[in-house]
Amino acid sequence: MVKVHYDVPDIPTFLLRGHPDCIVKPQSEAQIPTIDDTKSVVKEPVKVRLTAAHKSRVAQSVIAAVRNGNNTFGKIRKALPNYTDRELKSAIRYAKNWQQTVERFGSRRKPQHRFGQQRIEQDGRQYKVVRF
Repeated sequence: MVKVHYDVPDIPTFLLRGHPDCIVKPQSEAQIPTIDDTKSVVKEPVKVRLTAAHKSRVAQSVIAAVRNGNNTFGKIRKALPNYTDRELKSAIRYAKNWQQTVERFGSRRKPQHRFGQQRIEQDGRQYKVVRF
């Protein structure tokens, strides 16, 4: 029989047993992260600043929701869950003024834009969109 001699690759020192980088510490010595209860105080959510730009963005979302059939505050709240009631109420008040809109029409290859205005009107507890 012929003996086949395989070359054993040199193992880097950091993989050798007993090297400081390879030693597994017992559970008692390992550093376990702890939570300090005094530092983990629950903070109030930060209120979003109701600037005109923010109210305009939310108002466009509210107008789109009303056009899709969500014509009461509860339905608008469900349709736009990532806004607080405070933001929605201010956006509805803002949307009662005329808002500039751009509608795209024509073909995809040669799109055209139609500029107009729309606002929300309130009839009892229901809202509707008026276009001009």
